[in-house]
Amino acid sequence: MLVPETKRAILFRLIFYAAAGAFIVVVWQMQRSYLDNWIAPATAAVGSMPDRELDALLQMNQLVTTLSTGLLGAIGFLLINIRKANRRFESLWAACASALCVGLSLFFGYLVYQWIIAMLKVQIFDPDLKPLLWARNAHFYLFLLAVLLFGDFAFNSLRGEDGHGEKQGATGD
Repeated sequence: MLVPETKRAILFRLIFYAAAGAFIVVVWQMQRSYLDNWIAPATAAVGSMPDRELDALLQMNQLVTTLSTGLLGAIGFLLINIRKANRRFESLWAACASALCVGLSLFFGYLVYQWIIAMLKVQIFDPDLKPLLWARNAHFYLFLLAVLLFGDFAFNSLRGEDGHGEKQGATGD
C-alpha cells in the first residue's frame, strides 16, 4: 500500500505533466493559428526575402542551441549536488531523460546547420524543405521536452520529495 506522501508525489507529478502537456498543446495550436492566419498573407504581400529567412533560421537555431547547452550545464550542476546527497536512481530519471533530450536536440540543431550548409553550396535555400523542417521541429520540441523534464527534476529534487532531502541538514551531511 502506498503511503500518503507517495500518493501526493504521484498525484503532483501527474498534474504537473498534464498541465505542461496542455500548455504545450495550446502554444502549438496558437503557433499554427498565428502562422496560418497572419504570417502567410503578410509574406505573400511583401514577397520572398531569402536572406532574412536564412538569418532568422540561423538565429533561432543558435538560440535553441545556446539554451540547450545552458540547460545541460544546469542538469550537470544539479546532478553533482544531488549525487552528494546520495539520491537513488528513481529520483534521477527525469534528469537523465532531460539530458538525453538535450543531447538529441543539439544533434538535430547540428543537422539543421548541415542542411543549411548543403543548400548554400548548391545556391538554393528553401526553409520549407521537408528534412530541414523536420529537423528544425525536432530541435525545438526536444528542447521543450527537456525543459519540462528538467522542471520536474529540479522542482522535486529541491523539495526533497523522495524523503532523502528532509533527513539531511542544509550542508548535506
